[in-house]
Amino acid sequence: MAILQIDPKLYDVWNAFPTYFLEQSPLYVKGAVTTPTVFIEVLGHGIVAEAEVLLEEKIERPDDPYWLGEEEEGETTYSLVDLLQLHFHHPLLKSGMYEEGESYESIQKKWRDGYHVPSSKWTKETYEAHLFQEKHVLYAPVTTCSVCDIDLFERYGNDALKLMEYHLQDGRGIWVCPTCHKALHVLD
Repeated sequence: MAILQIDPKLYDVWNAFPTYFLEQSPLYVKGAVTTPTVFIEVLGHGIVAEAEVLLEEKIERPDDPYWLGEEEEGETTYSLVDLLQLHFHHPLLKSGMYEEGESYESIQKKWRDGYHVPSSKWTKETYEAHLFQEKHVLYAPVTTCSVCDIDLFERYGNDALKLMEYHLQDGRGIWVCPTCHKALHVLD
């Protein structure tokens, strides 16, 4: 098996992974694998990382501040991994998008080919073309999101102009906050 799974209700993956990735620190993930490099799937969200397996050991739950809830009784197999790549928005590789015994190479190809494509409606080529068109406009003339009506100026001051993003929708451009822009691409 080339996949390790994490339940986000039991482990705060959203804060732990960026921290460990930036610090280049290894972390323990519950489970065992048969390959030296693995993909890590957050249940309900998809594969978010590729990691190198440093060792496997049968131990009690490792001391890690990102565990949520009570400690389990007894020893379990954990893999000590070093995160090689991290991407929290990779919806093409959710559970069911790969087979149980699928090879590491096959999953790696899906990971690489679908990288940064926000939904199944997009192909890699059409999404890259869309982003290319959006990137021609650099600075926003407004600080209020056209979708959620939140004014980023209230929180970020003049930097809000740099945070606003241009989104092409139905042949015209609108200015949106980064969160709404991501949502528009996923839901589009």
